[in-house]
Amino acid sequence: MQTSPSEKFLQSGKSTNELVLRLGQNEYEDINILISNADSNSKIPQLNPFTLQSFIKDKINRHTSIQNMKFTRQGKIILTTQDPVCAAQLLNLESVVNIKVSTNAIWENITSRFLLYDIPTTVSLREIAEELTRNNGIEIVEMRRFVKQNNSRETSPVLVTKLGTRLPGYMKIWFTNQKIQSFIDRPRQCVKCYSFMHPSRVCEKTPICPSCG
Repeated sequence: MQTSPSEKFLQSGKSTNELVLRLGQNEYEDINILISNADSNSKIPQLNPFTLQSFIKDKINRHTSIQNMKFTRQGKIILTTQDPVCAAQLLNLESVVNIKVSTNAIWENITSRFLLYDIPTTVSLREIAEELTRNNGIEIVEMRRFVKQNNSRETSPVLVTKLGTRLPGYMKIWFTNQKIQSFIDRPRQCVKCYSFMHPSRVCEKTPICPSCG
């Protein structure tokens, strides 16, 4: 686990590949792998689907597990699978048809989030993560402590992101069973089509003018 100096954020020390491979031990939905041009200022050009499929088949031996492939308007490629091994192989791609790329997993369908309340601020996020993992057998992706500046409160809520989409009713921490429920963030509206159904980075619709609609 890697902790920021301010102790407000903790991220798993495991790589994205390692976490994706551990999905086999959890419940999850589709695994979506996002492929972008390694040059953040450039898009992936619209490739011939047949050429791209041939390339993927040559590089990914679990290619039969790929369920869908689509190009986004932002010049990225999203590949969908339910096979963690196939997803990990896709994450290892360094180039696609002679184009250098970067890869990442879209976490929304493979993780769940919950809040823990009244957690002592004197206890580090690393200690909390170890306690939760040991008592509940969960794989923590990241944690965030909600502390305002110049706040003298001795406790604070902690947002936990765990691998897998299934949440139990309780989490055991320090001999107590704390009731939990799924954390629903405020709605994220796509700034291109103004839908609440998806983030802007995967929007494929025609941009709408915010003034005239």
